[in-house]
Amino acid sequence: MRTYFFKNPWWLAKFYLKATFSIPGSEGIYLTFDDGPNEIVTPWVLDQLKKYNAKATFFLIGKMAEKNPELVSQIISEGHSIGGHTHHHTSGWQLTNEAYYKEIEEGLSVIPKTKLFRPPYGQIRLNQLTQLTKKGIKTVMWSHLSGDFDEKVNREASLEVLKSAETGSILVFHDSQKAFENLTYILPRVLDHFSTLRLPFKALPQV
Repeated sequence: MRTYFFKNPWWLAKFYLKATFSIPGSEGIYLTFDDGPNEIVTPWVLDQLKKYNAKATFFLIGKMAEKNPELVSQIISEGHSIGGHTHHHTSGWQLTNEAYYKEIEEGLSVIPKTKLFRPPYGQIRLNQLTQLTKKGIKTVMWSHLSGDFDEKVNREASLEVLKSAETGSILVFHDSQKAFENLTYILPRVLDHFSTLRLPFKALPQV
């Protein structure tokens, strides 16, 4: 049984007012990738993006960035933006606030300067979100989730929802080994669909 939304309900953005779920007024589609960089998956993703002249945003796990610094450099050199995703992929619901801020700061410290952040699993307390905003960190959620991390995901159902995305939507994929099989099916079809519609793929502004 699927326990996540392919498309976030409208009320979630109202609840997390200080987080970004979409980019109103934009003419583009925002592809984002979590959990990398991975030495096998990330280069494949970058090749796919290059085929469509697509830009994207990669939310990097600190320990993975430490392991693959050359991939971090490649992501940036190819015109994509980056953000933090904690150091060990940790939920904000599982830690004290102090421990969670330390996780975030440790993750951000090992990648080139950025103020973009995505909480793993989308799990963050309101007071944590408020404090990050005060620190100048922009918390980015999403409007559409591919479900590529789910071995039992209905790929066609995922694609149907992803293809319904409107301009300004933020789509989530994962450049991780776990997601790779589903990603190789879903991502090229999403890229082809929006390219056919002549909608540009944009990276989130680097702050």
